[in-house]
Amino acid sequence: YSRRVERQLEKCNKIMLEMKRECQNYEVLENVGPLVIALMNLCAEIEKFLEESDQPAVKEVVTNLYFEARAFLDTHERLDENYVIYSEMEEDGRFKVKLFCIDTSKNIQECLDKGNSTIYFSATLLPVKYYMELLSEAEDDYTIYAESSFDPRKKKVLIGTDISSKYTRRSFHEYQKMAWYIKKAMEGQKGNYLVFFPSYKLMTEVEEIFREEMGEDVLCICQSSNMKEEEREEFLQEFEREQENSLVGFCVMGGIFSEGIDLKRDSLIGALIIGTGLPQICNEREILKSYYDKRNMDGFSYAYLYPGMNKVLQSAGRVIRTDDDQGVILLLDERFLQRQYQYLFPREWDNYETCRLDNLGDKLEEFWQGISDISN
Repeated sequence: YSRRVERQLEKCNKIMLEMKRECQNYEVLENVGPLVIALMNLCAEIEKFLEESDQPAVKEVVTNLYFEARAFLDTHERLDENYVIYSEMEEDGRFKVKLFCIDTSKNIQECLDKGNSTIYFSATLLPVKYYMELLSEAEDDYTIYAESSFDPRKKKVLIGTDISSKYTRRSFHEYQKMAWYIKKAMEGQKGNYLVFFPSYKLMTEVEEIFREEMGEDVLCICQSSNMKEEEREEFLQEFEREQENSLVGFCVMGGIFSEGIDLKRDSLIGALIIGTGLPQICNEREILKSYYDKRNMDGFSYAYLYPGMNKVLQSAGRVIRTDDDQGVILLLDERFLQRQYQYLFPREWDNYETCRLDNLGDKLEEFWQGISDISN
């Protein structure tokens, strides 16, 4: 359709291939000047082509490419010390170049300056200082911590001290213990539960053991990757139906069922969170960590700890949604007792208790008996 556009695409491709040859895994780059110039020339030719072409189907495809290239160029114009440029070989063999904005506060501040005021509202803006640094440059920002209006007696937070999802601890024995924890929780009170895992792989391992333990006594449903909207709705509808036996949904932390869903009253009476939610080690996380370490900041916390704990808080937040809700939150990893995690707990978790598999039943019995007394 256009030899001129084709020539510019070939130049872009040639530059990318040269960069690809120099990249083993990932590489932090000083600049991508040659690629930017090639993309500018490409966009100029595409603009001419779009003015002259009268073929709608072709124009749509080319227009999409144009906007993607322009977005890259627009971002490149904003490059400053808050960005890192890197190239990476992805697992599927594709090669990419990314302009990674790590400190977002400057860009966001430009938007905030267009208004008189901005209010951020969320139950998971913890730690507050971390989010204040990411969301604004202003030094006179202030925060308000609104205490929960819900009856603390209707919620029980338990930390399992004899269990961990650390890679060094992962084994059949540990998976079996996770399955037993889920079983014990459901034996404590018939009802609907969600169990959140750090990965699909771990979820699958534990689910298989759990099904063998529980047999037909519990309806067990599982989140799958790339669920369509219809499948997502079917999953949630199971929690709204009246069940003969208990129901447990196996999910992944940070996924579609860990935020933005409201399962009120008896629709959900417990959430079990397996692991601390730490993101898997990857190139982008390591770049993030290195960026903050070089600025004498706690790179591990910014890259792994804070995002991980945010996923934990979101998952736990599924249980208590209204004044009428009641339920248990089980944090199943001994690392939750470490000071760095305790520091990130919301105030509403101050009355947490510890448990082990051998005394979990007693603690749950005491809680549910207390709920019964409140109701009566």
